[in-house]
Amino acid sequence: MLVDLEPVQGHEQGGTRRVLVVSYEPFHRSGLMTVCPISAARQTSRYPGDVPIIAGDAGQTKAGVIICGQSRTVSTARVRGRIVGIVRDPATRTAVRKALTHHLGLDIPARLDGALAE
Repeated sequence: MLVDLEPVQGHEQGGTRRVLVVSYEPFHRSGLMTVCPISAARQTSRYPGDVPIIAGDAGQTKAGVIICGQSRTVSTARVRGRIVGIVRDPATRTAVRKALTHHLGLDIPARLDGALAE
């Protein structure tokens, strides 16, 4: 799916680009969706949370990287194109789930993340 990610600040991915929608579909009725940008400018992971995606999967015309560390919630009004594909590779789907879980700190025990008062 193509989404307009402007305006951006700092090192955020911008422009109209392919994204992987990672939010649960019923959430989209709110007019919002959570996405991870996809970069085709590189094919290898550079940062934790980068997940390689091969050409041909999810409509990718060339290999790239799903940047899970830059997930964001955007308005569905930012959509600039139709759905072009679904990630079918189970390993990629699992890697995205793990990357998002780690990025959001959901794999950190509560006693370590400061959430529990002592």
